[in-house]
Amino acid sequence: MDGTDCDTGKWCKAGDCTSRTSAPGHAAGEWSAWSPCSRTCSSGISSRERECPGLGSEARDCNGPRKQYRICENPPCPAGLPGFRAWQCQAYSVSTSHPKPGLQWQAVMDEEKPCALFCSPVGKEQPILLSEKVMDGTSCGYQGLDICANGRCQKVGCDGLLGSLAREDHCGVCNGNGKSCKIIKGDFNHTRGAGYVEVLVIPPGARRIKVVEEKPAHSYLALRDTGKQSINSDWKIEHSGAFNLAGTTVHYVRRGLWEKISAKGPTTSPLHLLVLLFQDQNYGLHYEYTIPSDPPPENQSSKAPEPLFMWTHTGWEDCDATCGGGERKTTVSCTKIMNKNISIVDNKKCKYLTKPEPQIRKCNEQPCQTRWMMTEWTPCSRTCGKGMQSRQVACTQQLSNGTLIRARERDCVGPKPASAQRCEGQDCMTVWEAGVWSECSVKCGKGVRHRTVRCTNPRKKCVLSTRPREAEDCEDYSKCYVWRMGDWSKCSITCGKGMQSRVIQCMHKITGRHGNECFSSEKPAAYRPCHLQPCNEKINVNTITSPRLAALTFKCLGDQWPVYCRVIREKNLCQDMRWYQRCCETCRDFYAQKLQQKS
Repeated sequence: MDGTDCDTGKWCKAGDCTSRTSAPGHAAGEWSAWSPCSRTCSSGISSRERECPGLGSEARDCNGPRKQYRICENPPCPAGLPGFRAWQCQAYSVSTSHPKPGLQWQAVMDEEKPCALFCSPVGKEQPILLSEKVMDGTSCGYQGLDICANGRCQKVGCDGLLGSLAREDHCGVCNGNGKSCKIIKGDFNHTRGAGYVEVLVIPPGARRIKVVEEKPAHSYLALRDTGKQSINSDWKIEHSGAFNLAGTTVHYVRRGLWEKISAKGPTTSPLHLLVLLFQDQNYGLHYEYTIPSDPPPENQSSKAPEPLFMWTHTGWEDCDATCGGGERKTTVSCTKIMNKNISIVDNKKCKYLTKPEPQIRKCNEQPCQTRWMMTEWTPCSRTCGKGMQSRQVACTQQLSNGTLIRARERDCVGPKPASAQRCEGQDCMTVWEAGVWSECSVKCGKGVRHRTVRCTNPRKKCVLSTRPREAEDCEDYSKCYVWRMGDWSKCSITCGKGMQSRVIQCMHKITGRHGNECFSSEKPAAYRPCHLQPCNEKINVNTITSPRLAALTFKCLGDQWPVYCRVIREKNLCQDMRWYQRCCETCRDFYAQKLQQKS
């Protein structure tokens, strides 16, 4: 650039590095009038120049730059117009001098060359450099106030001055300290599903809005304000660009399967952030924005949130063919989204919105086959008793539209179903059904037994006079014999341990006769031990532990308890000297046999 140092004692002049001594004397050139604004709407640039003979724009003999720029403000651009950069790309679509005339272009921002005009054919992600310089006043990026002037990105302060270093903090305050707002951020991980799902509602007054997909996915970010402005709603997918929503400019970027939404703010109405999900995997997204720290005015905070109405695919209709290939369509319904709740409402609520066409899928593509078709069975030929009934059986083939036609019987797979069968009419006047008799109510003597009786006639028209009886008398003598017990006898001894006995007899409960029909396992005990005071004897034979020694030392005068001594011996109680001295004769014979066996 003219006037720039290029070597020691030299500067640039008309593209050559020349000596400073060749410059003429200082001459203060006069400024020209400000040029018209580079744009007719929104923010643009106006410039002015002054003549400095022989020098460039940085001529030092002019005591400053040769050209100056300033921001010029115009009324906002009408809704629906493309952005300034997009408009420049569209201008090439009608240019006949371009190598590819008639090709439709869309703007693409290049971060390395923000003031170069990169455009991509509509529907493709193939940026092509169409011009090294965009028009003056074109924004240098998606955010901020910096604009291009003479192909260079010029800083514009938040005070609106070109070259100013004044900057807004993240709260939107020019030269602020960032303490007047708070940051709201979070992640949304609704990974599967189909249709629109609400992520959150961004409140009015939000600034520095940013929504970014975590990973590329087959889903679309969508944004909608309370009016009619939206991005990717109504099942219409937009290209990258700038959109006016909720009183601010929203920048939407889509690169392949990756998306990003950003807006400077502040918003003037709620913004509904949604995700259009398909059946493929979605990896979630991250969002953040700022809101003022001070609470909103009372009249604003008490205002109820407004619902969002939009067309949504809410389900699938049935396939229009059962075989041979058909189609099924989605049901498009008007839905209300409020507080992350979605409900179907009357279609009139969405009458101002563009209703999307139903989605269509192929279904039931299997070939149509033949099969046996049967009518219902006719009524039984007899209303009561055995009869016959019939039905029609035919081999049919179903067409793709669902129509059935008759086919040859040999074309059907499997044996032909029966067209007639036996039946039994149930409409009889009297059809009583009696159950099995119960056991007799008593086991010894006369009692009563019962059974269930019900009417099995379908119309419940059984004649009561023919009803079988439900109870009758019975006799049962299977358990008449029982064990009878007498009283216990006195103890067999007057001191020490003895025995008691009683009489056990099997007797008939009614006749009192003796019998043998009682169960031996139920027979009560006939003997039991008894205990009296200890005996006072001079010789304590209980200390004699050897039965053989006891037989030699004890003088046996005979059994004292002849009735029970046999039981004492059988129970092997002779070893106990207390029993031995009462049954010494019986027990002596017992030990005599033992000694003989051992010898």
